[in-house]
Amino acid sequence: MRICLVCRALPDSPDEGVGAHALSMSRALSAAGHEVHLLTTPHPALEQTRALLPGIHLHTVPSELTPGFAGAFPSPPLRHSMAVYLALRELHASHPFDVIEFPEQEGEGYFSLRARRTLGHFASAVLAVRLHGPTHEARALNRVATMDMDVAQVEHVEDTSMRDADLLLSPTRALLEQVGTRLKSEARGVVVPPPFVARSNASPPRRTQTPRPRVVYAGRLEYRAGLHLLIDAMQSLFERGVDAELRFIGDDTETGPFGRSLRGWLERQVAPAWHERIHFDSALPDAELAAAFAATTVCCFPAPSGPAPDTCLEAMSSGVLVVGDDAGGLADLIEDGRSGLLFRSGDVGQLAATLEKALALPLLRETAQREAPLRVADLHAPARIVKQWETAVEGVAHVRNHVLPRPARERSDTPRVSVLLPYFNMGRYLPETLRSIRAQTFTDYEIILVDDGSTDPESIELLDRVQAPDLRIIRKQNGGLSSARNAGLKVARGHYILPLDPDDLIAPTFLEKCLTVLEGTPGLGYVTSLVTYFVEDATHVTGGWAPWGVERDALWVANVASTCTALMRRSHLEEVGGYDEWLTGFEDWDVFCSLAERGLGGSVIPEPLFHYRLRQDSMTRTSMVGDRPPLMAYLRQKHPRLALHPERSLCILQGEALKLESLALARAAEAVPRPLLDKVVDRVNGTLKRFDFVHHALRGVATRVVGTEDASRPLRQQLMDRLRGRR
Repeated sequence: MRICLVCRALPDSPDEGVGAHALSMSRALSAAGHEVHLLTTPHPALEQTRALLPGIHLHTVPSELTPGFAGAFPSPPLRHSMAVYLALRELHASHPFDVIEFPEQEGEGYFSLRARRTLGHFASAVLAVRLHGPTHEARALNRVATMDMDVAQVEHVEDTSMRDADLLLSPTRALLEQVGTRLKSEARGVVVPPPFVARSNASPPRRTQTPRPRVVYAGRLEYRAGLHLLIDAMQSLFERGVDAELRFIGDDTETGPFGRSLRGWLERQVAPAWHERIHFDSALPDAELAAAFAATTVCCFPAPSGPAPDTCLEAMSSGVLVVGDDAGGLADLIEDGRSGLLFRSGDVGQLAATLEKALALPLLRETAQREAPLRVADLHAPARIVKQWETAVEGVAHVRNHVLPRPARERSDTPRVSVLLPYFNMGRYLPETLRSIRAQTFTDYEIILVDDGSTDPESIELLDRVQAPDLRIIRKQNGGLSSARNAGLKVARGHYILPLDPDDLIAPTFLEKCLTVLEGTPGLGYVTSLVTYFVEDATHVTGGWAPWGVERDALWVANVASTCTALMRRSHLEEVGGYDEWLTGFEDWDVFCSLAERGLGGSVIPEPLFHYRLRQDSMTRTSMVGDRPPLMAYLRQKHPRLALHPERSLCILQGEALKLESLALARAAEAVPRPLLDKVVDRVNGTLKRFDFVHHALRGVATRVVGTEDASRPLRQQLMDRLRGRR
């Protein structure tokens, strides 16, 4: 088979785990006779990486998107996902792949998978997503509650990728069940552990003696790893007279309480009497880690949430007795009492008892020294993993070549699509908008223009000159956007409705592609596309936007669904009561909320088929500026049941508010005299301290805005120093 593995993070980058898997899996697949391609990002050590992968085709994504178009993807993960999609289209065209595999992290395959679902791209390939540890699960296990739209979008692109995949590959049963239950995913899920070859092919180093028996944890210090359980268990053993020591080997993370150092929090859990028995060291190079395992009596991994960490596999390959919990990835690996020991997940008392047994019984350690390396070599042997992977791919081979049927393009007596144009003094732009409609490849439409009481003589006169068989003009007194759209909806004959403002443009394939998706995908309320911004010439792109589709928790906070220009079934629009005429703006957001409340989804074609004109006199830049807060309050009150997880929506809302407050404070500092600035900061800081959870959240936000936090100083002093230009 011809296979492409996509992975931004190769081993010289910060995300070692995902990159290490891509390298080991590409080697294993190549050794089995497959043609393997690896798509990654440009980086300084790329040629060194290429030398490590003989026979494997290494490709890189574009380092930059088209400048204007890049503005549609404000976050690095989103830009990278689009770059992956563009690169894959070229690669797949030159030598079609049988399988393309993406990691779920940060949605590397987000746009490629959407293109498969909406445009039929990569139809000859199985699109697989491999689980490493989705952001949603990682945040929950690390007890991270703060959130903003950036985090919500990362979770959205990951979740959408997992839902859209033809095949989900998971390292463990536990992770697959957890993700499948949460997402209710229809994708076929299969457990395929990562291939593993011990870093040293030589015999394990000779065991060395230490003054005390030593229990070791090796890996990143994260809350979800359950290291506090290990500390509690070991201290209870010390109190019972067990003569041993505990060593942590790994780099710190900010997964302690409210984004603080986990190592600092763990060190505070150690009673003064046991300070000399519990040690913390940074991550070690391979050779030093092997020496550390040689001096280890027992290795403990109290709560690995995903696959068995590489450090665990290294320890077992070295013949060290490993103790792990029975609910995560180690339950698939360890044969209790033979290749290691398992304890009941989360039970500190049983963990202590299991560690005591491991330390006290040499026979258990001798058995593990013999059996653990054999177990790892068996379950994670590259040849075995490739066979499992091949079987999983063959199980979904039937999904290949599935392309949605294109709708018929011919006109009929009753048009299938009604394009609604609300019109008020827009004569300057209307002819270009009409030309973009009439350039459509799908021609079974009607255009309904609703003149909402125009007062500009030229705009009124223009309506007499644009009369045409495909255009129906309705005149009414001025009532606003919602009123104009409802007037058009009442006389529309089309089965589908496309609202379009008379200054915006649609690409020639907009109707055809949106209709294909809407008719071929059950459960959709609307279909739209990526958006580009322009001022006068649509070919001169100045920015853009990538709508999410329906994400109900985020939709309660902001309109992530679409612009007003989305193709909808007329029956759905009528069922929700059309456009709310009480609203002076956000009427499209209101409709998307209503569709979502009825369980209908939204699909976004990953091509810029809608072109939005930026005007200084547009509603969003004039009348809606002051109306925005009451409009948003009205919408949230109108749709109280929109959010599936209201507490998550409130966290997003709070995160956005804190970002805006911090930004406003930073900007104010540039112009406000120092004495007044003191008063402003004191006022804000004093108010926030009355709400402790907000104060901690703002500390994190302020850290991201103004620099690295010094935990020894209060928030007020940090803000003051940063805003005044001091470190």
